[in-house]
Amino acid sequence: MAKSAVDVIGVALEHTKQQLLKPFQFGQWTRLALLAMATGEMSTGGGCNSLAKMPSAFPVPSHDHQNFVAGPADVLRGLDPALIGSLLMVAIIGAVVLMLVWIYVASVSRFVLFESVLRKHCELGAAWDRWQRQGLRLFGFQLLFTLFAWVAAGLMLLPVLIPLLKAVKAHQQVGPGFILAFLPLLLIFGAFALVMALVAVLTKDFVVPVMAMEGVGVIEGWRRVLAMMKAEKGGYAGYIGMKIVLAIGAGVVFGILVGIVVAIFLIPGALIGVAAVLMGKSAGLQLNAATITLAVVAGTILLGILLYVVAFVCVPIAVFFPAYAMYFLAERYPQLAARLYPTAGSGSPPLVGAPIG
Repeated sequence: MAKSAVDVIGVALEHTKQQLLKPFQFGQWTRLALLAMATGEMSTGGGCNSLAKMPSAFPVPSHDHQNFVAGPADVLRGLDPALIGSLLMVAIIGAVVLMLVWIYVASVSRFVLFESVLRKHCELGAAWDRWQRQGLRLFGFQLLFTLFAWVAAGLMLLPVLIPLLKAVKAHQQVGPGFILAFLPLLLIFGAFALVMALVAVLTKDFVVPVMAMEGVGVIEGWRRVLAMMKAEKGGYAGYIGMKIVLAIGAGVVFGILVGIVVAIFLIPGALIGVAAVLMGKSAGLQLNAATITLAVVAGTILLGILLYVVAFVCVPIAVFFPAYAMYFLAERYPQLAARLYPTAGSGSPPLVGAPIG
């Protein structure tokens, strides 16, 4: 009889301990941190999202509108409207390009992370080359899935947003009656969001391993996963429920750790920011395209460093949750079980999706 979602917790924990601590390898940990960033797996436990609670900027005094540290309203009045429009256009195009790049990198990295946890060994260069084909397949699915989710969510929220905007424009007070009138629609939207989240979780936890093991596409992978789920609905429902419980627990533990690390990191960051502002003020710098670009680049670099530090702390999450999904699925998927539990003398059969030499 296949082990339940509860039974494989201990096995996944032991796998995580062996991969990360027996022995501890700093290089492995740093590479796994990069995969955690690329795949977003560092936030699986829900406790590594503390960055969203950080202030977006440090308060600075407001002086003359041409001063380097002028307030936002004065800054906008002092800039050329054409420059503002150009910067806004560049920001929008850049955001779209970065989103597409991130989805592609995350898609390939998802297979690299699967192989890294499966083999208890992380390599990036060669593994990236091996998983390009399957990653591109997942990228196409993720892109269509994201577009569908956005469009569907927009259409569902439109009947709520239009009356809300009209009420705000007319300076009308939005009372409880307004919320109650649209409560059924909001409940439908909540159910839709839950379904989309479930599809995303099942794709990365179960469909990706099937794609990696057998070299099939996303649709065929989903067909095989649905067949397994149909044969054991209760077991998979238990997996989802237990994963939520584990995510909450991991969120509490790693949320505290990340909070401490972020607080420590922000102290020197704040000092550097204040020093830069004072130096710019003393030099008489003004906000223009060059200084704005420099500030954006510097802020992006600092944010990237902070995210990597958070990912480094959350490496155990990035290993445990894929391992947990892997050991649960292996109880119901013989091909994966053969990789996790090779018999004596037989060795580990190669992955069909990306042959390992």
